[in-house]
Amino acid sequence: MASPKVKLTSLSKLFFNLKAELKPISGESRVSVENAVNRILSKDIFAKNDNPPFDNSAIDGFAINQEARSASKNITLLEGLLRPGSRSRIKLKINEGIKILTGAPIPAGTTRIIFKENTKEHNQKIHFVQDDDVETNIRLRGEDFKKGDLLFKKNSQIRVTDLAALIGSGNSSISIVKPLKVGLITTGNELNASIKRQSKGFIFDTNSIPLKSLLEKWGYSVVDMGSVGDDIGLLRKKIFDNLNCVDVFVTTGGVSTGQEDFVSQILSSEGQLINWRIAIKPGRPFICAKLGAKYVFGLPGNPVAAFICALIILRPSLGRLGGEKEWFKPFSFKAKANFKKYKRRGRTEFLRANLNREDGFVSTFPLEGSGRLSSLSWSNGLVELSEEEQDIDRGNFVNFIPYGSFFQ
Repeated sequence: MASPKVKLTSLSKLFFNLKAELKPISGESRVSVENAVNRILSKDIFAKNDNPPFDNSAIDGFAINQEARSASKNITLLEGLLRPGSRSRIKLKINEGIKILTGAPIPAGTTRIIFKENTKEHNQKIHFVQDDDVETNIRLRGEDFKKGDLLFKKNSQIRVTDLAALIGSGNSSISIVKPLKVGLITTGNELNASIKRQSKGFIFDTNSIPLKSLLEKWGYSVVDMGSVGDDIGLLRKKIFDNLNCVDVFVTTGGVSTGQEDFVSQILSSEGQLINWRIAIKPGRPFICAKLGAKYVFGLPGNPVAAFICALIILRPSLGRLGGEKEWFKPFSFKAKANFKKYKRRGRTEFLRANLNREDGFVSTFPLEGSGRLSSLSWSNGLVELSEEEQDIDRGNFVNFIPYGSFFQ
């Protein structure tokens, strides 16, 4: 429990301060579309081609020239088959038709395309057995977007779902904000960097690999600087020797007020503090500051707290530094609680949670310790309890944030 003498910053106040403080870091580069996912656009993107690039068939069937729906139901069938990737010089006359496949350019004179299953062929004639189509089944040139149309605005983040439009518009490469280079440092005498062996008195470093994976998933270049023991001289050297090598630092551990919490000691004495000690659970000791021109985000050492702070605080903060125009906010929705909970007013809590997709109820991990690694693999999201909330009973609606919303 926090000491009553320690003033904690609310999460909303922290976000307010970070939004005001953080500005995009300049720098631009160009990447191919294959490497565009999660990148931030440094320029608007316009279509270089129409999509579709020509009028083509949306179905397999017959392209016909029919003056009116009430006109003759017997269409003369021409020889041939129109295929995708080929052009035809055929011009259909009234009441003429020809076989066509999906994606093939339509011949001149086509008024609509009819499904093969709605007709019968006999003596080079097409006889309608059913004619209830209300669509022409023609994809018109440029009906999706036209050459010169604005497709994506500057500072937008490219998603997997954007790739088809980029390719279809003729953009094989794009201008992006240069990806942040993030220096990652874990701290603590007790950490063993090797995941292959463990000796008494040491624990595995369970922060560096998950955090590195997260940062890379978000599109950043990670410089893994390894682990530093509880030695203020070594930590200071590690940071200051690399100030010009990275854009931003992320550390874990050493951020509380203890005798050997050297991250907070260095940042509070030699840096410009932005916020320290946040009214959230887990993650209260979180600290952020500026050393010279570089920002440092100090995550707690407990792995669950470090991971959750990375999702909730690092994701939007690094997004802002990396060029995102809008402050990132994860997708969330209301779900019914399958648990009871009492919390203090004035503190935001994030509970490791599992949503049952069959009944819509969300359960929470029975134990809240920030060192319980199994709780992360058990959960599929977080329940966010706001500053104002106190008593949660079974059946109450709570805010559920699926983990997937942090990786869009």
